[in-house]
Parts: sequence; structure tokens; C-alpha cells
Amino acid sequence: MKKLVMLAVSLLTVAALAGVSMAAEGSAAAPAKPAHHGNKMGKKMSAPRMTMGEVTTVTAGKKFEVKDEKGKTHAFSIGKHTKIDGELKAGVKVNVTSKGRWAEEVKVEGSPAPAAAPMAPKPPAEKY
Repeated sequence: MKKLVMLAVSLLTVAALAGVSMAAEGSAAAPAKPAHHGNKMGKKMSAPRMTMGEVTTVTAGKKFEVKDEKGKTHAFSIGKHTKIDGELKAGVKVNVTSKGRWAEEVKVEGSPAPAAAPMAPKPPAEKY
């Protein structure tokens, strides 16, 4: 009788361990859900992107297009937080940092550095 009880306990232990092992494998094989980053619409947040090329068209204060080295045209919108260093006009070379279609920063190549302060005019020369 003792042997029969020991055999039953052993079989139940093996079955229990096999069940735990199967459950662990099943949860490991399940695909992980992507982390939600607090975006209300559930869309992926895009990382800032850099585009370099020549400005082809400009709609003042609204949008502009840049043609890159490969000949592809990229359209960007200008928002109230867009920082533009230099004069944005057709034909200039630019480096654009953007998120999606919105330009965050536009650096015009060859534009002079902003002056610290305008120089005061010289006083008129005295006549003798």
C-alpha cells in the first residue's frame, strides 16, 4: 500500500511540474505588446529626422519643399515653434530637422551668424 501511495504522489508531482513547465513556455512564446508611450491616438511617435537639400518652393509662413541629393522632394509645414536660421527662399541649401511633416528647425547654409547688436552710427565730423 505504501508503494502505491508513493507511486501516485510521484506521478502527481511529475504531472504538476510538467504543467508548470508548459505554462512557462506558452507565456514566453506569446508576442510582447508594444509599449504605449502616452500618445492619445495610439500612433507611433516619430523620432526627429534630418533632411538636407535645396529649397524648391516656399509659401511664406506656411510650408516649403526641399529636393534632396537623390532627387526626392520632401514637403514640410512651418509651425509657430519652427526655428529658422537664415533666409528661407527658393534655391538655398538647407538642413531640416523634422518630426513627420512639421519642420522643427531649418538651418540655411551659408547664412551669416546673427549679429549681437547693431553698431551705433559715427558722430558727424566737426568742421574747422
